[in-house]
Amino acid sequence: MATMAATKHESSHDTARGVVYRTACQNRGCGCVFDLRITPETARLLSSPMACPRCKRHGGILKPQGRVGEKFFAAKLMFKLTGTTTENRVEDDDYFSEAAYRY
Repeated sequence: MATMAATKHESSHDTARGVVYRTACQNRGCGCVFDLRITPETARLLSSPMACPRCKRHGGILKPQGRVGEKFFAAKLMFKLTGTTTENRVEDDDYFSEAAYRY
């Protein structure tokens, strides 16, 4: 009987572990809102590209937007722009370099 009680306690503890990121897909036309439960086992999701569960676009990066509540955060799933030319565009890294300011 002690084993059953420990199992019940562990399973309820497992569901309460971690933090939740309420995530909104920023892919044009999608806007899907979904929750990601981040635990020590799934912490790699915070730094690796992921796909939106609705539009299936790959390569999204999770950008935290702040705390909503206790163990509850907001985030955006951001994607790189596609279909844009690199001509006449200043990269973020080069924005403050001398080459960006041609007189």
